[in-house]
Amino acid sequence: MNDSPTPGVGPEEQGEGEVSYRVLDFADLEGVAAQHYRRKRRRRLLAFVTLPGLLLGTATIAAAYGTGLIGQTEPVATCTTSSMPAPERDSFEVEVLNSNDTNGLAGEVSSSLEDRDFIISSVGNADSSVYVKDVAIIYHGPEGEDSALLLQKQVPGAKLWNDNREGDDVRLVLGYGYDKLSYEEPKPPPAPSEIRVNVYNTTFQEGLAQDVADELDEREFKIRAVGNDPQASYLEDEVAIIRYGPEADGAAKRLAQQIDGATLKKVERDEVSVDLVIGNDFQGLKAETEVPQVEPFERPDETIEKPCES
Repeated sequence: MNDSPTPGVGPEEQGEGEVSYRVLDFADLEGVAAQHYRRKRRRRLLAFVTLPGLLLGTATIAAAYGTGLIGQTEPVATCTTSSMPAPERDSFEVEVLNSNDTNGLAGEVSSSLEDRDFIISSVGNADSSVYVKDVAIIYHGPEGEDSALLLQKQVPGAKLWNDNREGDDVRLVLGYGYDKLSYEEPKPPPAPSEIRVNVYNTTFQEGLAQDVADELDEREFKIRAVGNDPQASYLEDEVAIIRYGPEADGAAKRLAQQIDGATLKKVERDEVSVDLVIGNDFQGLKAETEVPQVEPFERPDETIEKPCES
């Protein structure tokens, strides 16, 4: 037999050693017992009311999902770039500035960009207040966005910044994250029609410089000065010397293809023209059939990726 008291039941004494029970109303309970049974009644009532509501709500939500009323969002429009023809590399100017601690970096980069047919307007250091942590920043105006996008392909990781400048010119500011330009196949040496040549004679053979200049002209070289060497050189045991500056390396190599035994000599000069200085052992130009026939280099058309407009 369970010795625990039954809810709502209280003991009643009838006689010695005998105990009987009678049913009590909840209103007759007092103190802790009353509080205990009131809590139990509230829990039963809440369970009775809440459980059907939960079941009904679950079924309603499931039906809403099934019919598509909830649980589905509007499709997000995909933002994609568009490919557009790029401007010509020589159609705008680039200012190159260095903001990091590498001495001479702006000059080095500008020289490489010039080799790739970009037009450099100026080179220098950025203001001391300018700090670029990333690879580079390319500043451009509304009309220069295409120019900036084309230049960005040369400087991987560079960021664009519209500073509302006028025109289509841009400014490239190199940062501490700069490493190198993107790889590009070197251009072939220029064709004869793109090379300016000064022809100088150091021998006692009169008219030799003019004769050689005429032959080179027939081979489409652009002849500039003709005559005796202004440096008064005397090449007693040499065929010829080709003098050229840092910007005319390819032109000098192309001219050297015309002459067996010519010696290349790099000198300090700003001009892109080259000097052919004829020595005593000169025996004439090579036959045209022995010289590579080339056409001026034409850069393939380029494209840029225009940012999407949201």
